[in-house]
Amino acid sequence: MNKNIYKKFISKRSILALAVANAFTAQVAIAEEVDSDEAIETITVTSAKRVQNIQEVPIAVTSVSGDDLVDMQINDILSLEKAVPGLTVASFGNNPQAILRGAGAAGTTDIAVPIYHNGMYLPSSGQALAGYIDIERVEVLRGPQGTLFGRNTFGGLINVITKKPDLEDFDFGVAVTGGDYDLQKLEGFVNVPLGENVAFRLTAADEQRDPYVENVNNKKAGLKDSDYSYVRAQVLFQISDDLSVNVGTSYWEDTANGNLNWAYKSIGVPLDKDDPTRINPIDGFIDPRMGTYTGCADGDRPGGRSQAGNICNGDEYADIVGGDYTIDYDYTPDRKLEETAYYLNVSWDFAGHNLNVNAAKFEYESKNIMDAEFSGNPAWIDGTYGTRNSHQVDLTITSTHDSAFQYVLGAYLFDDTDSDNKSAYIFGSLEESWYGYAGATPETPSWAYWNSEGYGGTKSTALYGQATYSLTDKLNLTAGIRYTEDEREWTSSNTLPWDASQRLGPDLPTFDYTDREKTFGDDEHTDYRIGADYQLNDDVMVYTSFSTAYIAGAVDNVTHKLLDPQENEAFELGVKSTLLDGSLRLNSAYFFGKQEGLTTTAFIDKGDGVAVATQIPGGSIDSEGIELEGFWDVTDSLVIDFGISLDMSEYDEFNVSTGNLVVGGVQPIGVDEVDADGNGVFVMDGKNTPYTPDTTIGVGIAYTFDLGDMGTLVPYVHTYYNSGYETNRAPVFFGEQDSYTKIDWSLTWRSAEGDWSAKFWMNNASDELITTYTEILSRARVAKDYAAPRTWGLRVAYNF
Repeated sequence: MNKNIYKKFISKRSILALAVANAFTAQVAIAEEVDSDEAIETITVTSAKRVQNIQEVPIAVTSVSGDDLVDMQINDILSLEKAVPGLTVASFGNNPQAILRGAGAAGTTDIAVPIYHNGMYLPSSGQALAGYIDIERVEVLRGPQGTLFGRNTFGGLINVITKKPDLEDFDFGVAVTGGDYDLQKLEGFVNVPLGENVAFRLTAADEQRDPYVENVNNKKAGLKDSDYSYVRAQVLFQISDDLSVNVGTSYWEDTANGNLNWAYKSIGVPLDKDDPTRINPIDGFIDPRMGTYTGCADGDRPGGRSQAGNICNGDEYADIVGGDYTIDYDYTPDRKLEETAYYLNVSWDFAGHNLNVNAAKFEYESKNIMDAEFSGNPAWIDGTYGTRNSHQVDLTITSTHDSAFQYVLGAYLFDDTDSDNKSAYIFGSLEESWYGYAGATPETPSWAYWNSEGYGGTKSTALYGQATYSLTDKLNLTAGIRYTEDEREWTSSNTLPWDASQRLGPDLPTFDYTDREKTFGDDEHTDYRIGADYQLNDDVMVYTSFSTAYIAGAVDNVTHKLLDPQENEAFELGVKSTLLDGSLRLNSAYFFGKQEGLTTTAFIDKGDGVAVATQIPGGSIDSEGIELEGFWDVTDSLVIDFGISLDMSEYDEFNVSTGNLVVGGVQPIGVDEVDADGNGVFVMDGKNTPYTPDTTIGVGIAYTFDLGDMGTLVPYVHTYYNSGYETNRAPVFFGEQDSYTKIDWSLTWRSAEGDWSAKFWMNNASDELITTYTEILSRARVAKDYAAPRTWGLRVAYNF
């Protein structure tokens, strides 16, 4: 075990030690007082690559059923955090990012907490924006899971499992939802048995919604709207009692304006309170403007975009329009996300084993061209586009015989090195200027000559296995291992020609790769897990584990080798219990770990005694906390669900570049170090990691009123408390999200037969302003991204 982890283990903060002790003692004490009748519904999961009762799985896992997703108004990954203690979902343009136990907060070269879909890895986080439609359940596994899953799982994973075709009965369902912001949503499914051994299931949805963010300059260019279509088709072949084959395909398209590439709401420039000619991101104030501040009677102020105008001249767009959900940009976003997926699952039971083959192919494209200067002037646009085609196969053999020794063996192949997998950040002008944009107009942009494109990908092969041996009727020992080989390749194009006439046009530019060589790198790594679980009695299990995780480093352009990987060593101690005559399910987990090799800013000597700031692997995070979740059937009518997270994760050694806070060569106040080129960094050692609130508490309460022949009426209230967190990696004052309490509620009527339902819901009823991301733009401008305001709607459904 890493020495730093050992030292951390023997010097635990008293608050966490007390919390762990109290949780453990309470669960054992309650269990000793009663006998379990297993009154609450048993939840089965496949998180350990076999079907198990969630209370028997010795890892921290949360399972949210499809019905619960509907009841809690969880429509996609962006709203999943209220059901999973310790989960935070940050919004980065088209790329949501899940953070668990500090993982994903900073410095990884791939997704730290990936999304899996029916056990298949989604290589782009933008693919996670597909809505939750006709879902069986969502399983969230916390902590490294590399010995059972083929790729990444650095801090855990989220596995979305869809409903499969049913051989028994013809079935169908439909739901219609309307709400504020002119929300219109239609969703449904049909299940058709085609004889005794074949069944077909079709699922589809379409959603339209006006923007949350109003654009007062261009009504067509509001943000945070919805224009979304989804369809999924599956065919199940039950070839024999032991052999089944399920094939499926899905397609979804999102053409809404969506979000900007960065945060959407510019709030101003951070200045020093005593000297407004200096940038001060540590304890300054926000000067609410977009444009420059030059030639004023009280002197110039740094920061701001000249394209937005001059405050001192009274230019129209130099000031920021008021309102957290109001903007005044001119450019109508050009945005489209599109994915086509193909799935194959083969399950064969033979000789006390199950052979399971999962295969998938994803074809994903994204484009997001937006206003770049955040104003009503037709000046700059920028954006990203990319294609991510990939295919993968996961083969597992799982023991199913009755034996003290149970095991899973697996092989995993992943490849997204398709030559069409090109991506780029691009910048362009909508007006002529003296520096290379001759002929540019809003209808025919001129793309910047310095733009370039790149393509490449990863081939990954993994062999893994995990085994559990029942030493006694109560004590199980578990060991697992995964060996991974990663091959990465990358090349970038030539930049665009200087001749502006060759860069004009409404379409995306075409790049030239003549004489450009690919950069290759490869690495191999072994991860492992060791653990034990002990059944104290019929109702309480304690478990412990130590596990590692790995993400391959980026390709070094000089050595053509992979840089050092990111690694995570994690310890977990947990208790799972079913209490109060089986009416209460109460699970808790304590964790700590060390994440190393994270991409951080460092000063490198160029060889002439001059140090410059660059990005290297070498940063680290200490993660530590406790999670508690439960479900309590208080009475036949009253149900309470709850989740609590205490997270004390912090940077161990980590530097953050000041980036665009350097204005006019003048360093901002509060920078810890400065290099020869004038770039500065903040030293973050010992500070909290972003997007990891110290405390979150979620409590949901539902009460069922029996109306007899008229059915039932169920009011549900979910309250979510968040103690606050940083929304930027740097310790900037404008990156702090204060504590808040968010309330969602609904009122659901169901018919006596259970076929019909109507639900009125309101999300964020307390109308909290919640920052999900803070960006520092060029010229020290600050922009924020906010979660949705208060919304409401009515959903009417038949059998769905």
